[in-house]
Amino acid sequence: MVNEDGPIVGIDLGTTNSVVAAVIDGQAQVLGEEGEKLLPSVVALDQQGRLITGIVARNQLAAFPDRTIASIKRRMGSMEKVSLGDQAFTPPEISAMILRRLRDRASRALGQPVARAVITVPAFFDEHQRQATIEAGELAGLKVERFINEPTAATLVYHAGSHDRKQILVYDFGGGTFDVSIVRMERGVIEVLSSKGDTHLGGDDLDRLLLDYVADKFQEEHTLDLRENTSTRYRLLQACEQAKIHLSTEESVQLTEEFIAEKDGQPLNLVMTVTRAEFEELIAPLVERTISSVDEAVRDAALTIHQLDDLVLVGGSTRIPLVEKRLREEFLREPSRAVDPDLAVALGAAVQAAMIDGQSIGPVLVDITGHTLGIEVFEGFSFSGPKLAFSPIIHRNSPLPARYEDAYRTLHDEQERVEIHVLQGEHAEVERNRSIGKFLLDLETGGGDRSKIIVRFDLSLDGTLSVTATQPATGASKELTIKNALSQFQAEERDHAQARLGSLFESSAELLEDEELAANHHWAREDAAHGNASRNAKFPAAYALLEQAQRVRASVSGEDAEEIQTLVEQLKQALDAEDQATVTRLSEELDDILFYVQ
Repeated sequence: MVNEDGPIVGIDLGTTNSVVAAVIDGQAQVLGEEGEKLLPSVVALDQQGRLITGIVARNQLAAFPDRTIASIKRRMGSMEKVSLGDQAFTPPEISAMILRRLRDRASRALGQPVARAVITVPAFFDEHQRQATIEAGELAGLKVERFINEPTAATLVYHAGSHDRKQILVYDFGGGTFDVSIVRMERGVIEVLSSKGDTHLGGDDLDRLLLDYVADKFQEEHTLDLRENTSTRYRLLQACEQAKIHLSTEESVQLTEEFIAEKDGQPLNLVMTVTRAEFEELIAPLVERTISSVDEAVRDAALTIHQLDDLVLVGGSTRIPLVEKRLREEFLREPSRAVDPDLAVALGAAVQAAMIDGQSIGPVLVDITGHTLGIEVFEGFSFSGPKLAFSPIIHRNSPLPARYEDAYRTLHDEQERVEIHVLQGEHAEVERNRSIGKFLLDLETGGGDRSKIIVRFDLSLDGTLSVTATQPATGASKELTIKNALSQFQAEERDHAQARLGSLFESSAELLEDEELAANHHWAREDAAHGNASRNAKFPAAYALLEQAQRVRASVSGEDAEEIQTLVEQLKQALDAEDQATVTRLSEELDDILFYVQ
C-alpha cells in the first residue's frame, strides 16, 4: 500500500539520466546525493547478483553488458522482457528500479518518507507508455499523483507564476528522445498547441554516429572492427559519449583508450583526435531532422516564428553548439537556457507537485550571462576595405559558470602576431558592440597547422572573464583577465532604464485587476478582517486551489466555467463552516476539473 500523506516530489524519468526535485521553502530544488544531481538511468546486477543503479551500474556497462540495462525508456509501452543476467524483466520493472532509487534519495534529502510523485513524460507518449509509467511508479512504492508533459514542465520552471499570455516553443533534445512542443500559457493555464517528436532520436544516436566514425577509422588502420566484441563496443561507446560532451565546449578532443583490442598477440591502443567540425558534419542530418519537426510544430500551431515569445531548450543534447546555432538561424532569437537543460524538467515537475500540494512557489534562481561575449574577426574585403565582424563565443543567457572555445585562422601564412579584441554585445557589426579588452599573441610563421588559433573564454560566477589565445602547433599562449565583465556597464544601463520606465509609469493609467480575481481577493481580505486568519492556516491547500480556480475560470467558458464556479461557491461555504470532510471532497473535485480543463 502507498502512503498518501507526506511530501510530493517531481521526477524526470529520463532515457539517459533521471532527476528528482522538490519545492523547499518556496524554491524548486534538485535533490542530489553526494554532490550528484543526475542519476544515470542504468540498472545492473553486480557479481554477487545484487541490484545496483546509477553511476555504479553505468560504470560496469562495458565490462558486463549482459548484466546491465540502459535506455529502458525507449521500450516503455512494450511488455517485451529484457534480460538482466539470468533473469528477465519488463520495462516497467526496470524503470521501477530507477524510480525506487530516486524515491529513496528524496526521502533521505527531505528527512521523511516519500510516497507521492508527479512524473514527467514526453508529450507524444501514448496511453500504453503512460500506463507503463504508472505501473513503474506503483512498483517503486510511489503514487503517481499526476503526469505532466515534459514541455509543460519546462515552461513552468521558466514562467512559474506568470499570468501574461505567452506562446513558447520548447525544444527538448534528450538522451533517447526528441520532442518539440508549442505551448500557450495564460493566467496559469498551459495549453499544448502542437507537438512533434521522435522516440528514437536523441543523444544516444549521436554517440553511435561518432562510434561508427571512430571504429571505421580504426578498422582502416588495423583491419579490426571494434564493434564486433560487445565489451569493446560499449567501452568505445562510453569514450565517444565523453568526447561528445567535451566537444560542446572544446574545439577538439583526443580519444585515448589503451589496450582496446588485440591483434596477432599484440595489444592495440586507440589514439585519435576528433574536431568539433568533424563531429558536426556527422550529426548535421539528425539535427536537421529536429529542425524539420520544429517547423512542422509551428505550422500545426497555426503560428509564425514572430508570434513566439520564448524558445526554451531542454535536454543535455541542446548543449551541442550546432543545435543552438541552427535554432538561432531558424528563429532569429537567442534560446533560453538559463536553467540547466538536464534539470529543467524535474524542477518543473517539482513546481507542479507543489501546486497540487497547495504550496506557494517562488521563481527558480539562476545565474546567467546578461550579454554575448566574443571577438572581432576578419570576414573579407568590401569596396571600403577590410570587413570586420563580431564572432560570439559565449552567448547571452548562458548559465554560469560558462566555458567555450572556438577555432580561428590567421589572415596569411607569414602573420607574426594576432590581435584578440574582446567585445560585448548582440550585433554582427563590430562598432555596435562594446570593447572590453585587447591583447596580442606572437606567432610562429610557416602556414599549415601554425595558422590555427584557439580562443577560449572562461566566465566565472562573479563575472570575471579569462580569455586565452593559443597557437596549438607551437603551444604559444597568452591570457587576458577582465574583471566584472558582466557588470561594468550595468550602472549606466540601469540609470537609463529607470529614467525610461519612470516616464512610462507617470504617463500610464493604473491597470485594474480582473473583476473575478479582485472579488476573490476581497473575499480573502474580509476573512482576515474578521479574524479568520487561522482558518487560512488550517486549510492552505484549499485556499490556494480557490485562487487557481478563479484564474482558470477566466480562461474557459460554457459548462466548464459554470461547474468551476459552482464548486468554488460550495468550497467557500465549506471553508466558512470549517467542515473538514466536505472541504477535502470538494477540493478533490475542483482539482480534478482544473486538471481536465488544463
